[in-house]
Formats: sequence, C-alpha cells, structure tokens
Amino acid sequence: MGCAASMFRPSHICWLIPIFLLMPSSPQAAVWEATRSWSEEWETKYSTWISEEVDENFLVPIHLTVDCADLAYVVRAIYSRNASLPFLAGDAGGGKIGHFLDRWDDLSQAGHWRKDSRFLAFLRLLVQHVTTKSYAYDTYPVRLCPETVRPGLMIYENLIAGHACLIGRIQPEQIIPITLFESSVPPRVRFKTTTQTNVYIYPPPVPCTHSGIVRWKWPIQQKGRWVFAPEESMPYYSLDIYDSTFPYRTDLGKALNRIVKDAAAGAHLSAEDHVRELVRYLQEEMQFRIRIVKEAEEILDRNPRIRSEEFDYTYNTDSRDERLFGLVRSLWMGMRLYDIPRELFFRALKGIPVAISKHLPETNLLFLFIAADQHWLSPDAYVSPEKRWGMRWDREAGEWIFNDRYSAKEVLSWYPTSVIKDQ
Repeated sequence: MGCAASMFRPSHICWLIPIFLLMPSSPQAAVWEATRSWSEEWETKYSTWISEEVDENFLVPIHLTVDCADLAYVVRAIYSRNASLPFLAGDAGGGKIGHFLDRWDDLSQAGHWRKDSRFLAFLRLLVQHVTTKSYAYDTYPVRLCPETVRPGLMIYENLIAGHACLIGRIQPEQIIPITLFESSVPPRVRFKTTTQTNVYIYPPPVPCTHSGIVRWKWPIQQKGRWVFAPEESMPYYSLDIYDSTFPYRTDLGKALNRIVKDAAAGAHLSAEDHVRELVRYLQEEMQFRIRIVKEAEEILDRNPRIRSEEFDYTYNTDSRDERLFGLVRSLWMGMRLYDIPRELFFRALKGIPVAISKHLPETNLLFLFIAADQHWLSPDAYVSPEKRWGMRWDREAGEWIFNDRYSAKEVLSWYPTSVIKDQ
C-alpha cells in the first residue's frame, strides 16, 4: 500500500491534468461521407434508380411521413447517401443542411439506409426543414428535352397552391407515358401516383423563383464549405419556360408527354400519328374482349344451362372491363394532350368494322368505344352478346339501340363531330 500511495502523489496528478486537456477529442462524424461528385452520369443512374426502386410504398418500412415538398428531397437524399454523393437542402431563409451534419454521434450507422439510425434522424430533420419555397434555392430551371424529361425531374410552384411533384416513371409505350409521384397535406407515409398535375408556370412579371420545371443543383466544396455550383453552369440550364411565348405553362403534361413520345418515335408525331396509336390501343383491348364474349356465346349456344365456377372464372370480364374503362379515360386524355381533333379519332374508329356475334350484324369500333365510355358493358359470363355489349340490333328500325333505350342517332348526338352525321 505504501508503494501504491507514493505513485499517486498530488504533484503527479497536477502534472497529468494539463496533458489530458490537451489531448484531441474524437472528431464528430458526418451523416455519410461524400466520396463522389455529381455528374450527368450520376444523374442518369439516379433516374434509373427511381424507375426501378421507388414506388408508393418506398417509405413505409421507415414510417416517414412526407408532404409534397418533402418527397423529392427525401428521395434525393436517400440516393445521395447510398451512392456516397453530396447532398444539400435549403430552407426559406437560404440556410443549408446536408450530408456533413455531425450532430448524431450517439446514433449508430448501418450498411442499409433503412437501418441507419443516424441517417434516419437526418431524414426526420430534413422534412422539418424544407418547404416548396426551398426549391428556389436548391434547384435550377432546365430546357425541356429528352435528356431532362426523365424520372427525378421536378415541377413546383410556391406562390398560391404551394405544390411539388416529380416524374417517377416514363413508359413511352403507354398513351400517357409520364407518371408523377406526389404527396399532399397532411403528410403521408404512402405517396400517390398520377398522370396529371395542376402545377403551372407563372409568366412574367412573377419572379421565376415561384415556379419551375427543375433539376437539382450539384453540391461542390469551396474553401472547405459545401455550396451549390452556380446554376448557370449546370447542364441544360434554361429560362425558356418562363418566356411569355411558352405555350404549355398551364398544361405542362402536354409538353412533357409529347417530348417522351417524339423521342421514342425518333420524329415529331402529328395528330394523325397519335390517332393511329390510340386506335391501336383500343383495337387490341377490344379484340381480346370480343374473343372472350364469342367463346362464351359458342358454349352457351351448345349448352344454355351451363353453370360452373370454371366457366364464370374464364368468361366473366369484370376486371378486364375495369381495365377497358381506364383505357377509355386515357384515350380522352390522349386526345387532349396531343391536340387530336375529336372527329379525326372518331372517324378512324367508325371506319373499322367489328363482328361481335354470329347472331348480330357487323358494327364498328366507334360504337364499342361509346358503349365502354358509357359503362354499358356487362361482365356477366351468362348473358347474351347484346347484354355483354350494351347494344342490340333493332331489325324493324334497322339500327342499333344502346342500353336498350337509346337510338344510334341519339347516342351520336352526345358525341358531336363535324363528320359523323349518319349511323
């Protein structure tokens, strides 16, 4: 004990304290390390990742609720973290938070972002920090072209409605190729998908910071600080959408979807080109239904009393009809988006003969379009072709009767065109 006591005399303790105070403390760790830099190559990978990995349930496992402004920020932050890229987000006052924040040393990190406690704490801070007014600080307006109209492109306005959304999917083979991701207030865990948006671009003299079709600015290091690269130096930077002559500022879907369609075709598509495509979509869907109904008719002709679960499962068209009704809605939207004259589309449909039953005269694709548009179709596998199609042939009058009450002349009056005047 004597020896031990002599080792820790007060003079020794006083000598050790200054050395302890001079020892460097452990550096605080960032949310993640940004070891790469943003480029067009990474923007392409980002778009692909959104297409393949992000859907309405993307945030459900972490129970993070987002509103419209939060959604694009959270998606960008998650990808930036996973790819070791820098991330910055501003608020209405221009303040910035980013990957470099070092306030969560007490929280653990993990390989997968959904299990990374430090990163999840950052996301919770992020959604409290940003609003639609943040977009003016963190994004820049772009020229609309195939290189920019892709998943990740954002649309926002912060003056009246205060709304934002981003392109989530692009499927050129669809009538409406662009699907948007958006959330709303109150914040939700599951966000929504839509093919249309009410966001529009304000014309002069409203400052362009109040609306835009935009991409993210790239964070760069400058004198030891993370800042945004000047927007004028960013790829495809353009103020064209704010020009008073920009024709689509109140209907952005027209501009965005046309760019996708033209790019897929490799040429500018005319109204006639779009009509051919719309007719093809309807024709293919109707041909499937015609085959099903005709097969059911053949079986019922041979055995009118047949009743079986297999028959009902095979020839009931309930789910297929819902798909057909959705297609008809898309056809109407396609006519609007691509400025297709109604009479042009209807004339093309009327010129396509269709046989829906061996017991009925030939009709045309326009009449089937009308029956579907009015939801007069019956999915019931056991009813007659007249009931299945919502139209019967009046032999005495020599005309089609729709829904068992409306003449063809009357129905066509609901679809007025300059070229369809006869039955």
